[in-house]
Amino acid sequence: MRAFAIPYIASRMFFSYATITILFLMALLPAAYSEGPTFEVASIRPVPPLDLTRPPAQPVGCAGGPGTKDPGRWTCENTNLANVVRIAFDLKTYQLEGWYSPLYKQNEYFSIRAKVPEGATREQFRQMQQNLLIERFGLKFHFEKKEAQGYELVIAKNGPKFKESDPQSPQDSASELPFAPSPPTIGKDGFPMPPGRSGVIVMPTGARGQWSRTTMEDFAATLFASYMAGKPVIDGTALKGKYDLLLDWAPELQKSTTAPSAPTENSLPAAPQPSGPNIFSALQDQLGLKLVPKKVTIEIFVVDHIEKAPTEN
Repeated sequence: MRAFAIPYIASRMFFSYATITILFLMALLPAAYSEGPTFEVASIRPVPPLDLTRPPAQPVGCAGGPGTKDPGRWTCENTNLANVVRIAFDLKTYQLEGWYSPLYKQNEYFSIRAKVPEGATREQFRQMQQNLLIERFGLKFHFEKKEAQGYELVIAKNGPKFKESDPQSPQDSASELPFAPSPPTIGKDGFPMPPGRSGVIVMPTGARGQWSRTTMEDFAATLFASYMAGKPVIDGTALKGKYDLLLDWAPELQKSTTAPSAPTENSLPAAPQPSGPNIFSALQDQLGLKLVPKKVTIEIFVVDHIEKAPTEN
């Protein structure tokens, strides 16, 4: 007599039902994911790469979506995949996987026009952007935590030299409009001011940055994005407001490792050297902030696969 025959059969049956249930649920996962928020209509068109040696003749950047003046439409003009991925996943510039990432090996630029469903939230809008990259470019990715030598932005000894933005002042239009090829205005000192309300202008003689209603977290990230500090910068100021900032500094030029050649009759005159404080001194003297070297843990966005061209519209 087999005392355990019935329980054994029951356990086999339970295992089979459990296995079928798990397989059924797993089969539903891709379908459930594909039914996530998507644009009603999306058109992606390749465009010629930008000529970085001259100002753009057409608008550059992405605009629109919930929370902007054009909530029902999202457009990107003359934009590469690295920038679209950064926007879609809300990444700081240093979170992209370095210059060896597949994003930087490509030199393809695109024009994107997408219709946003009425009533979509900002979170749903971001998921639509991500799903567009996954579905049309076959994007596969993962995040990794990495320790890197960077800086922490802290308040200098005598405190910050700026105040919170006027709550009645208008929002920064740079977050809502593409970067149009409009000429910068000239400041009282004769140096160009960044076009729009926020931006950075780098000239052979110096650099100027202007930020409107920015947070310290975003400002810290900009210090890396504008090649000012050259390393990841995290916010350690504990300041939680929004601020209007203006900063002038002399960018450090790359030094050549080869000896200069002797001047010839057709030699061009040497470019003027930038004058003024470096970014570290400028932050402390003009804004009352300080960059302190520190090992930081950052989350890196790693691209496992992405196609050079999207699927057809």
